[in-house]
Amino acid sequence: MRAHASSCRFLAFVTFVASLAWAQTPSVASGEAARPLRVEIIGASVSAGFTDGPMTGGSADNRTVPLQKVVRGWLDGIDAKVQSRADLLMFTDAEGRGSAQIERAVKNPPDLVVAVDFLFWYGYGYVDATPDGEAAARKARFEHGLALLDRLPCPIVVGDLPDVHGAAARMISPRQIPPVAILEQLNTVLADWARARPRVRVFPLRELVADMKGKGIALPLAAGPLQVQPGGLMQGDKLHATRLGMAYLGFLLQTHAAAVLPKDVAVLPRRPFDDFVIAADAGGDLDDLRGKPATAGAAATPPGK
Repeated sequence: MRAHASSCRFLAFVTFVASLAWAQTPSVASGEAARPLRVEIIGASVSAGFTDGPMTGGSADNRTVPLQKVVRGWLDGIDAKVQSRADLLMFTDAEGRGSAQIERAVKNPPDLVVAVDFLFWYGYGYVDATPDGEAAARKARFEHGLALLDRLPCPIVVGDLPDVHGAAARMISPRQIPPVAILEQLNTVLADWARARPRVRVFPLRELVADMKGKGIALPLAAGPLQVQPGGLMQGDKLHATRLGMAYLGFLLQTHAAAVLPKDVAVLPRRPFDDFVIAADAGGDLDDLRGKPATAGAAATPPGK
């Protein structure tokens, strides 16, 4: 009897201690404990990693990497899963292929969606309209793209529309490129839409492409800034970024992702540009660039600009 009574008292003590421990454990939602940060990339050919090689009339020297590879390198060292749904063939059917990307993401929403070039083919492409009706037709399609993004309940980093006038006609027909005035109208629509949604952050793709094409970019290397001449971070089609261009895009992206992701979800790392060069396998490209004359000594473009 005494042994039985002692056993009962011991079990009661264990149960009491366990209940105290449970009560002091921070409350977490079911399924949220100890899971990795989930990032999904949606979009078109820049995010998917299009290389303008001989099959498309480009050069065998053209190289790039998918944005997924760059983001994985950025998040290396933290518990994170990076998945890409970006589609090289988005240009063939933006509404259908974009809808498919959103449908898959909505089924299991991630913590963060990176949509740098998702909206590109909702503003670009052929439109079945007269010149007088082009603006309205493009606006309607662009707003459809925004409506798709609006189905995502999570934080989103979405790129605005760059001006790609001058891109190789073998890659994008001039008829597929909206006039500058229409591009500005669509970017205003995006800015207003994002302003009303705190979970959305606009990535300045328009400004980045303009700098790449116009004044060039000063890469903010640890050893000192290295100036890249206009067009030097773009492939031969003057549309898609090189590996170094993708590294610089990723470097800028981290600022915008960190700004929109709640700190109670995750604190994202802040890494130097050199780390993104490694993530993009762009060390050889950097060596080639250093071998060109008159490239060093310019001031670096401020991050996030």
